[in-house]
Formats: sequence, structure tokens, C-alpha cells
Amino acid sequence: MPSQDNVVSQTIPHRSGGSREVVRRGVLAVVGDGASLDSLRAARMVPMTALSLDIGRRPPAVEGRETLTLPDGTVSSLHARIQRAADGSDMFVIQDLGSTNGTYVDGRKVLGPTPLGSGAVLFLGSHVLVFRLVTAAEMDAIEEDAARPLTPVPTLSPTLAVTAAKLRRLARSEAEILLVGETGVGKEVFATAVHELSGRTGKLVAINCAAIPRELVESELFGYEKGAHSTAQARKVGLVEAANGGTLFLDEIGEMPIELQSKLLRFLQDRRFSPLGSTRVIEADIRIVAATSRVALEKGAHVQEALLGRLGAQPIVLPPLRDRIEDVGRLCAYFLRDVTDGRTFEPEAFKALMLHDWPLNVRELLKVITEAEVLSRSTPAIGFEHLPSAIVSKLQLDIGDEFEDTNVDPEPRPLDDTDRGGAELLVTSAPTTRLRRPAPTREELVRELTESKGSVAQVARRLGRQYAVVWRCIQRYGIDAGSFRSGGHV
Repeated sequence: MPSQDNVVSQTIPHRSGGSREVVRRGVLAVVGDGASLDSLRAARMVPMTALSLDIGRRPPAVEGRETLTLPDGTVSSLHARIQRAADGSDMFVIQDLGSTNGTYVDGRKVLGPTPLGSGAVLFLGSHVLVFRLVTAAEMDAIEEDAARPLTPVPTLSPTLAVTAAKLRRLARSEAEILLVGETGVGKEVFATAVHELSGRTGKLVAINCAAIPRELVESELFGYEKGAHSTAQARKVGLVEAANGGTLFLDEIGEMPIELQSKLLRFLQDRRFSPLGSTRVIEADIRIVAATSRVALEKGAHVQEALLGRLGAQPIVLPPLRDRIEDVGRLCAYFLRDVTDGRTFEPEAFKALMLHDWPLNVRELLKVITEAEVLSRSTPAIGFEHLPSAIVSKLQLDIGDEFEDTNVDPEPRPLDDTDRGGAELLVTSAPTTRLRRPAPTREELVRELTESKGSVAQVARRLGRQYAVVWRCIQRYGIDAGSFRSGGHV
């Protein structure tokens, strides 16, 4: 049975007047290293069941500690340690153990014991991890989605996994569903998943209420008879009738005219409607899934209260991508699934993706990856030069902090500090041979870019420097790396 040492409890009020205890456990989402799509597809959640977790390429087994092995040559044998705070509070800290390539939290280098908030993004060598505090129910939901993904990409996000579990249960009911989320979170993807699980024999028919002129929404929904208006040269079947036996997805329902919302509400009550210009009453067996990007519905969203109640007393909120950042790796692998030439990411480019806020959510990620794939076709990997500058700038790197690389892990030395179990805390000491290196000159970079035909990755390897450092220097000098691919000169 797992140890309970790493469990964090929180007592919250219950509507009955008492309270109930919510137990949360520290977990690590191992996102992958970006250099292999298989690594990103194999992203996994690792629960922490002890007070202390040692992470590295070959972490030694120590009684009372767990270990996480990362098969990555840029990760030191004993790289970093995560521990629960000594006071038993809802706090975990990470400490670098003298690693060769450093440990970073949210893009900033760890210089001492550093607190970890839920959702913190960790860089260890080329590997990316995300720390979370999750409940048992959330962990169960993550495992359920791994076994039976609701959408094409299974989630590691606790919030989204719980939402997916709820949608999976609702799918086979006849209940209407209202999805709420920011633009680009993939509301239609989840509506499609609900339809596919519903067992309904008809098709999914979608309409974006914001993309159709207000005066045409009614005719699009309910259709019209010949002669119903000046341009009605023939009878038109509406989307409601077309979705008979299936599901009608109403995206951006908050943009539907109020008067038409009343007609939709009447239809939902008896599943009957009349096309424009007709006295015929048509019955339609359809299930409605609606969506809106207006998250704060109670603060002025243009959806009638009665219609909201009919669509779902409790709207189902889909989290934005920034709140499910551990899914970025799997999403990237999915978007690149048709690439057959082995191209992946330069490590620092993938890290930049993990630090971006993604204001336009999954839709923005899809656009960025699709464009980067096209731009990188003459290179072995997607690098900084293939990503928007707004994303590259998120990676906080200081050229002045770069040191000589070494492939030899320093020997661990015991310090006086001890963990809660009484064992010595092994911290590796930095090699005394590491010296600061001056940044590459403009002339060096121009020469190397010419030789490598614009490949920043090759330049970094030839100079023995970090990719991110070389790229930052290229940007600083105003060099257009892309112009060297065709023999140009800057």
C-alpha cells in the first residue's frame, strides 16, 4: 500500500453545515523531451508517495526516498530532488543537486530550495515535467481517460480529466449539454466526442451562431418553404431537420438573437417546429449540445435564463490550454502525426512552447505547429527560427550565465543538511573547471551559418554551445538565419 507521507489534506466547508476533507497528492506529469515524438506520446503521470523524490538519469536507491529515472543524456545521474515542506503544509520544494545543465522552474534557474506551485513547469536537461497537486478522484479520472480517451488526445490535466469523465457519463443520456470555454479550447471536438459516445444513429450537425447573419439564423435552423421570402426559390431543409436522429451542435449560442432563443426553447420543450412560410408541424428527435465562449454567464451573457436551465443547470467548463499545459506535448505529437521524416523539436524550442500562455488555446497551438512544420522542412528539427517571436521570448535565458559544458557528472558530496527521514542530503558540487565563455561573435556566427546553410542547430553543435544561446546571439546581432539557406549573406 502506498505511503501516506506525501498526502496533503485540506478541510473545506460542506453545504450540510459540516466539513469534508479533501486529500491531495503531489504528482509529476513527465511531458517528454521534445526530441522524439514517441517521448511526447508516452507522457505519463508519476504519483509521489514518499516525502522525497530523487530525479536523474541514474538516481541511487536510498531508503525512504522514491526515484524517477529520465533516460536523457542531458540529465545528470542525480539531478534534482523534490521534497514536501517540513511543516507539513501544502508546499513542495525542488532543489538542484549540482546538475551539469541546471534545473529550471517556469523558465528560471533553481539556485536553492524553490517552492513548487501546482502547475509549475520544470526543465531538467532536455526533459519537461509539470508538477501538480491532485485528489484521488482526479487521478482516477486521468487513468480513465488514458484507458478510454474521450478525444483523440488523452489528457494528463486533472481538471480536464474530471470534465471528460462527466461528459462520458452524460453522453448516453438524453440531457442537453452546455459547454463553456474560451475561444479555441476545442468545444466542437468535445461535442463530437459526446455525439460519438451517445449511440445516436443520426449525424452531428454544427452551426456557428456568430458566423451567420442574425436575420438568417432562423431559416438556417428551421428551414423554409418555397416562396417564404423573395429569394426562396425552393424548399430548404433546416439544420434541425437535417440532424434528426443525431446531435445539433450550436456553437456561440450567446450570439443567437434573443427572439430566436425563445423559439429554440419552445422546440426543446416538445421537439416540434414549423419551417418559415409553412403551417406544417415537423417532429425531430435530436439532442442539443450548445457552447459559448462567455465564461461568466451570470455577468451579462446573452442567453435566456430559461434556455440556460434547459441546456444544463450547471454548464460544463472546458479549461484553457494554459491551465492544462501538461497536454502540450501530446497535442504537438498529434498535430505532427503525419510527418514521416523524423523531424521533431530542438529542446529549447519545445521548452518555449511550454512557457507560452496560449491566449487562443489549442487552436493557436495547432496554427503554430502547422506553420513551424512547413518552415522547418529543410531542417532536421523545429527550432526557434520556426516559431513566432512572442513564443521564443518566453524562454528566460541569460547568455552571461552559460558555462563550459561537461559530459562527466560531478561526484556527489554529503552536506550537513538532512531530510526529514534523517538521511544525508547528497548535493553535487559544481566542477571547478567550469569557466564563463564569451558569447559568439557576429563574424563567427556568419561564418558558421554559411557553412551549415542556415542550420542553427548545426552551428550550436559546431561551436559546442547551447542552442538557445546561439539563437539569442543571432537575434541580438540582427542576423537573418533563414537567408543563409539559399546562399544569401547578411
